[in-house]
Amino acid sequence: MRTTLSISLLFAGLFCNAQLEVKVLDIIANQVIYDSNAKKIYASIPSANGANGNSIGVIDPVSQTLENTFFIGSEPNVLAISDNNQYLYVGFETASLVRRWDIASKSVNLQFSLGTDPSLGALFVEDMEVMPGNPNTIAISRRNVGFSPKHEGVAIYDNDVMRPTTTQDHTGSNRIEFSSNNLLWGYNNETTEFGLRKINISSSGATQGTVYPNLFSNFSIDFIREGNFLYSTDGKVVDISSGTPFLLGQFTNTTGANAFDTATQSVAYASSEYSSGNITFKRFNPNTFLLKDSTPIPNVQGSTRSMTSCGAGCYAFTTYSYNYSTNVTTGKIVIVKDKSLAVDNFLKSNKITVYPNPVSNYLKIDTDKKFIEIKLSDYSGNIIKTLDAKEREFDVSNISSGNYLLIMTDINNNKTTEKIIKK
Repeated sequence: MRTTLSISLLFAGLFCNAQLEVKVLDIIANQVIYDSNAKKIYASIPSANGANGNSIGVIDPVSQTLENTFFIGSEPNVLAISDNNQYLYVGFETASLVRRWDIASKSVNLQFSLGTDPSLGALFVEDMEVMPGNPNTIAISRRNVGFSPKHEGVAIYDNDVMRPTTTQDHTGSNRIEFSSNNLLWGYNNETTEFGLRKINISSSGATQGTVYPNLFSNFSIDFIREGNFLYSTDGKVVDISSGTPFLLGQFTNTTGANAFDTATQSVAYASSEYSSGNITFKRFNPNTFLLKDSTPIPNVQGSTRSMTSCGAGCYAFTTYSYNYSTNVTTGKIVIVKDKSLAVDNFLKSNKITVYPNPVSNYLKIDTDKKFIEIKLSDYSGNIIKTLDAKEREFDVSNISSGNYLLIMTDINNNKTTEKIIKK
């Protein structure tokens, strides 16, 4: 564990408009991801950052400060967090391995090598996702170094054991997102095939299914999934609800890292202008595809690599710039907070916020209260589901549409009831 933080690392610029507050942290990071239980942002910090490089950084989105760093290995890059916030998985730029970081103990409790290809050498993580509801199982999109295409297939690991069947190399899924325990969506972002593909998951591993070309159609883009929709980093929206995906719409004039905010029902983008490198934070309505608001990020330029929502109306993203003449890497972590939602108030001990409501898949509770019991009942008082009182995110996708009551009992035996509408 490392706790020494340089003054330059903690320097931050603050900018406000009427609704959004922007804070810029002078930290170079590859990816950021949010822990909804601890209410912390984790960042993979490379050696280019200096004294606190090669670490996992822990950032408080409320105080907007770097609280601590923990050494993790050579050039940490890709991050994936289990949906119960138990484990953070880390892939590396220059190490052919994955390390699993136990969030409670802040220590590595598992590591394994990705092996080698007899012709192409060591394999590395290009993208990585944790299986829903199973913190011990991950999917990895593998890559080589120095060859094109770099894709080396998608593999499924249970702890450190790889399931025997992997998808093909060469042309495949550089970027992946779980849709369920038995289905991944993948996208080929390095050849003109530009295929969005189904990857079927079984006990034997990963098998490529149907390929749908040119729904997404740009090099190097990524995508996120929220419910039955895929949102690409160049603004395209694909509907996967029927099992056969189709292009549903387009957010205009935006390219950059993105995240879905369930509290505001917005798709947020850190949009980077190619010609100038200027960055603008934008939020779109996913139903109308219209721009909700737009805020320039002052004194920050470059491309945007990673974004995460960090609570209701809170967003964090990373920027990256490399000067080829000086061989110098620069970057920032930018935190944007919607003041109209009073994000800090969500964290007060006397406040409980349940969202999204109506809900389709995952119901979240934002509070500092500790509960001894959480139950979902119908209006007749019949208990539909007993939820884990220690968790703050619950899968309700299998519950029938209708009106329900969420009954929460805290450690002082006080009960709070919220009406829940299940879509």
